[in-house]
Amino acid sequence: MSQSIFEQYDIFKTMHPIKIQIMKELVQNMQGKQMKEAAPLLMAAASRLKNHNLSFTPEESSLLIEILTKDMSPQEKEKVEMMKNIIGKNGRTF
Repeated sequence: MSQSIFEQYDIFKTMHPIKIQIMKELVQNMQGKQMKEAAPLLMAAASRLKNHNLSFTPEESSLLIEILTKDMSPQEKEKVEMMKNIIGKNGRTF
């Protein structure tokens, strides 16, 4: 039986349970979707985190992006990198 992506990284052992739940739901909801469909899902996740007075750390955000982009085409990954750069310049994280 293959290991869940959420069992492969030590970071999940210490991450807040609400963050893990939101991340799992986001990964599930993003399956099979293109990057243009991602923005509303990412915004909803960020809003849910904020409602709990939480946000993803830069390390958690990087891991989330890694998980979300693992099956994307090189073109889609490039779009993600552009979006990350724009968000980073505005000083925002999840």
